[in-house]
Amino acid sequence: MDMYIQIIMLATLVLVSYVVSFFLILPIVRKFIEATPTKTDDLFLKRPVVTRTLHLLPCLALFSALPYVDKIDSFYLDLLSRGVSILIILNVYAIVCALLDVFEDLSSLNEKMQNRPLHGVFQAVKLSLFCVSLILVVSLVTGKSAVLILSALGAAATVLMLIFRDSILGVVSGLQINLSDLLRKGDWIEIERHQTDGTVLDITLTSIKVKNWDNTISVIPAYDLITNSFKNWRGMLDSKGRRIKRSLLIDLKSVHFLSSEEMEHLSHIKIIEPYLKQNNNVGEEGKVVQLTNIGAFRAYCNAYLKSNSKLRSDMTMMTRQRQPTPQGLPLEIYAFTRTTDWVPYENIQSDIFDHLIAFIPEFGLKLYQYPSYGERVSSADY
Repeated sequence: MDMYIQIIMLATLVLVSYVVSFFLILPIVRKFIEATPTKTDDLFLKRPVVTRTLHLLPCLALFSALPYVDKIDSFYLDLLSRGVSILIILNVYAIVCALLDVFEDLSSLNEKMQNRPLHGVFQAVKLSLFCVSLILVVSLVTGKSAVLILSALGAAATVLMLIFRDSILGVVSGLQINLSDLLRKGDWIEIERHQTDGTVLDITLTSIKVKNWDNTISVIPAYDLITNSFKNWRGMLDSKGRRIKRSLLIDLKSVHFLSSEEMEHLSHIKIIEPYLKQNNNVGEEGKVVQLTNIGAFRAYCNAYLKSNSKLRSDMTMMTRQRQPTPQGLPLEIYAFTRTTDWVPYENIQSDIFDHLIAFIPEFGLKLYQYPSYGERVSSADY
């Protein structure tokens, strides 16, 4: 009879602990959190830290009362003690996971940390805690030391490496990405081998989710970014300047020295007037330096770029000739826009080349254009 009384007392203790936790303590804590002006503590209710902690109290009360029980058979008492210990371990694991979720939410509110790939780090910590909890549970169930279980797992490490290869590589890669700041949520990355070009949506324990510009979603293994190369455009976005690097193909047949009439005509273009006056002088041997139309146009391009308020004057800005090709002489425009947004950038670039293409005839130059079939036949006759 005494055994049944002690069982009833233990059950009553658990029931009272549960009622006190959820019908007395929980409403008080909820009202206190809701009454505070700060919203940070609301995360402890959103992420069930409070409720999971209250679930732990009846288990602790029962575990504390077990040493005073002496009328229950030792086998059943030992079984009950192990069961309560397992519940405590699982509850503690659940509480720590909830706290990690709170810390992750808080980091997302911090401007310096919100773009860091911390989600994978928190997942790695949760996985490590799960492994520790699992070892402790197995130790309680089997009655074996946790050290022996770890030794047995060490012997099976090869098999585990094969099973959890992606997860292990993902954890290590996730830590490397985070510590070296290689990648953040919101970064624009480009991976040619995966035909991926877009914005990073999420960085998990084993994969990177990218939204491509065509609105498709690519999922890339995290370790693939560590073992292979990829392009991150964050530096361009942080610099507040996006590069224009594009060429005009000049027909080589149209390149020539400027005549006096052409010099007179170009002198009316105000922005290259200093260039003409500075370079149209007598050289060291007493000969007049003859200017070319392509040199004058290059000077015009430089002056035009400098006068454009939409370009960064504090970054590299120039017009340069590249190696001549069968398609003509490439005259490359190299400059940086003040915006990094795609649509405004393309508009600025197009406006620059619209103007330069339309102004080329003023210098007696022509753009190379692949001849049509009729033109090819006509030239072949000669």
